[in-house]
Amino acid sequence: MNKKIFMVGVLLLAVCITISAVSADEGFNFSFSSSDSSNSDGDSIKFDNGKLVIQGIEFAIPDGYKEVDNEKVLGGNESSLPGFKVSSDTFSKGNDKIIVKVIYSSTKESNYTPDNNTTEKTISNQTGWFAQDNGVATFTYIKDKKIVKILAPDENTIASIIK
Repeated sequence: MNKKIFMVGVLLLAVCITISAVSADEGFNFSFSSSDSSNSDGDSIKFDNGKLVIQGIEFAIPDGYKEVDNEKVLGGNESSLPGFKVSSDTFSKGNDKIIVKVIYSSTKESNYTPDNNTTEKTISNQTGWFAQDNGVATFTYIKDKKIVKILAPDENTIASIIK
């Protein structure tokens, strides 16, 4: 009987060591944090060390900006495009704010019509539509059949965000 208990203990220890070794690998993580969110559609928002990934699209958030967790949207309904979803993340530094939105649909396609107050522009090798209003710069472009919308204090900040 003691040998059986001893063997079970050894097996449990081996399993624990194996799990620890696997979770120490960079690409594997057992924990779920607030900066790695996902929903049933399989989309996710991941932010780590200045790198933001929404719907598989990568962005670089400038130093000094902190993620605002209570303003994160994951797979919400996009009111301006019925049938489309939106995932977004918000960052702040003092009074400055960055909002990155990705609007998408797995079942519908839409022709995007830019707002009247925008001008066509290329920023960081992405051609899209730019507007500046009341100290907020907005740049919208299409990538991987998804609409990407970045709101930031200025055009230079937007250029640093686009990867």
